[in-house]
Amino acid sequence: MTTADRSSSADDAEGGSGSGTATEPPVGSSGMSSPGTGDADGTAGNPSDGCMMPAPADYPNLFITISGHTQAETDAKIDAAWNQLYNPSNPNTVYYDGPGVDESYVMDVANNDVRSEGMSYGMMTAVQLDHQTEFDRLWTWVKNHMAQGTGEIAWQCSPDGSILSTIGAPDGEEYFATALIFAHHRWGDSSGRFNYATEAQWVLDVIRTEYFDSEYHIVQFIKDFGSTDASYILPAFYQVWACFDTDNALFWNDAVTAGREFFHLAADSNGVIADRQSFTGQTLQDAGSDAKRCVMNIMMDHNFYGVDPWQTDIYAPAFGSYTSTRNNDVATYSCNALLGFALPASSGKPFVDTLWQAPIPTGEYRYYDGTLYFLGLLHVSGAFKLWY
Repeated sequence: MTTADRSSSADDAEGGSGSGTATEPPVGSSGMSSPGTGDADGTAGNPSDGCMMPAPADYPNLFITISGHTQAETDAKIDAAWNQLYNPSNPNTVYYDGPGVDESYVMDVANNDVRSEGMSYGMMTAVQLDHQTEFDRLWTWVKNHMAQGTGEIAWQCSPDGSILSTIGAPDGEEYFATALIFAHHRWGDSSGRFNYATEAQWVLDVIRTEYFDSEYHIVQFIKDFGSTDASYILPAFYQVWACFDTDNALFWNDAVTAGREFFHLAADSNGVIADRQSFTGQTLQDAGSDAKRCVMNIMMDHNFYGVDPWQTDIYAPAFGSYTSTRNNDVATYSCNALLGFALPASSGKPFVDTLWQAPIPTGEYRYYDGTLYFLGLLHVSGAFKLWY
């Protein structure tokens, strides 16, 4: 979310730690082999507790299957990105230590501020790559500086920790909640500084009560805004939440359905979606920096669950115009690389190859470009896994 977005309406900018890729969640614990099996806490696909969909049994690496690279080459590329972007001693990092003890933050370098969006992307990257120390340092920073009691998490702070805006941004909180759920299942609740399940439930309660429209089951741009930002709509995450927050599973399953249907209404014939919409998909503000993330949101849902044929149909006939109109910067082509999950290999290959060939972002705008570049790498390489 940009400062201008927040001040005029109430993220975005031009724009985590260790090395290696995550191992696949074991079937029957973090992962699931089939619906209807698993624990009473909702960690598996039991329709009686609202967990309607199993996690994938495998996570394809498009760099191998489409672009012809190896797993070793993929691992090296992910390591290099981590060792630059989430290394506080690297001059082109986005990850910095302090100001307090045992805490770190992801900075929007161009704007010299810290945003909940970037903090949550850093935590998601850390949990996917099994970097618990950095994950805990980031969440410590959030709790020390962004959290405001048990309510909204401030979306914008200074690097010294002072709050610049007291309102929250659901895009950050959605990634926070999901990353904390993954941490709960991957590391357990007594292995680090936090009870991750308790932390995740707090953030989910804030999201559900403060940000979601109860009639449409669509997340709002900010609290009481009355409309949405499509790049905040994450059906794949809502399915994870239904399997974790079983007391509210029906609510989250309704959000899964509503989110998928919303994209049908909001996308133009090329699959491009505007920055602001009504809850029924009418455009209120043209596509901008936020909109780049929509294709990632749609394609991750398609890759993980594959239950909505529209998600393939909208992009298959339009990939040529999508390439020419939306593939012109690092953040955009990092998200567009996920089109490889939906398109025929010959059509998806240019998107995947473009991400592979891209240098790790540096310079003034490395925050937004870099964090989305890393998320794109994780998805396309199969290193982004649903730990539930």
